[in-house]
Amino acid sequence: MKDFIVIVRAILLFIIPVMVYGIAFIPLIILFFLLIHLLSFSILSFIFIVLLAPIFYFLFIFSLIFSSAFFIKILNLKYEEGIYEQNLKEKMYFKYNLYFLLYYPVYCILNFIVYPPFKSFYLRLIGAKIGKRVFLSLNEIIFDPCLIEIGDGTMIGTRAMVLAHIGEEKLVLKRTKIGKNCIVGTEALIMPGVIIEDNVVVGAKSLVPKGMHLKKGKIYAGIPVKEIGERGHSSLSSSSSIFYSRGSK
Repeated sequence: MKDFIVIVRAILLFIIPVMVYGIAFIPLIILFFLLIHLLSFSILSFIFIVLLAPIFYFLFIFSLIFSSAFFIKILNLKYEEGIYEQNLKEKMYFKYNLYFLLYYPVYCILNFIVYPPFKSFYLRLIGAKIGKRVFLSLNEIIFDPCLIEIGDGTMIGTRAMVLAHIGEEKLVLKRTKIGKNCIVGTEALIMPGVIIEDNVVVGAKSLVPKGMHLKKGKIYAGIPVKEIGERGHSSLSSSSSIFYSRGSK
């Protein structure tokens, strides 16, 4: 019986994402054929369709967003904290993988737009707790949105990674919390279970190990991070240097 469940879940991991992304194409296909039907075949018609390419693109983006978010919700794929076997016999492991397959490709496409409100909007739809004025810069990776919290006014730097999972002997899922008005530097890595209080700066290329607690108003840097100062008017220039300069090396 367990082998049958594994086979069914393995098939679903293929079929459901294909179906979801196929559905996302439907509005685009309908609009395209509608334009072909209404317009005559001429050079001007072709130019008109080309000029509409940005509209096609954004229509596809929003279709992807709502299609994947709808199925994540309707299939109840938001997973919970805990330690689980890395095997499809484990229900939570199956949900974790299917959730990833439905959200991650969409999130990668959104990174091409480089328009933070789009990404924040999508992350909220699929379960993340994202505050106001959160800035997600470029090619950052927010893994496990349903177990991520980011407070108002926080900035996540380019290619930074925020995780709520780690694969050891088992799959460990632990909520990660980042407070208000924080700065997470370029290429920093925030591991699962980390709690970052308000007004914290994490230096570029720094590693915050799993379960670590960063105190309010402090500056941290290094691999692993260590406290190197306090964030305030006197340290503003140095914290900016930590955020940007290390990422450019």
